[in-house]
Amino acid sequence: MTNISDEEFGRLGLTASHAFVLKEAIENPGIQPKELSGELHLTPSTITRLIEKLELKKLVERKIEGKHTLVYATEKGITMLPDIKKAWENLMRRYAEILGDESSRKMTDMLYGAVKALGKDA
Repeated sequence: MTNISDEEFGRLGLTASHAFVLKEAIENPGIQPKELSGELHLTPSTITRLIEKLELKKLVERKIEGKHTLVYATEKGITMLPDIKKAWENLMRRYAEILGDESSRKMTDMLYGAVKALGKDA
């Protein structure tokens, strides 16, 4: 499963986690790292590393406003949104081809439920 994800997002020079952070920054300009941490169920330090990598690629930028750090997609990052969405679609299609539509849907639902449940305990 990871190999398929690596293939799809690797074409963009991203991992699935980087793509998700970038997508969130595009769709929610000024999103805070704390919000990203909650969405992805990752530690703040992991989110910081993801953002730093995206900054190096000139896909996002951070701005400080008072005590808050806000994350914005750059123009270069924004232009990647259609490709990111296509990579997600390809990933889901490939999972469905391997597992079948029903099993793929159930797996996605189970993983989402597990992530939500684990997030409550964190």
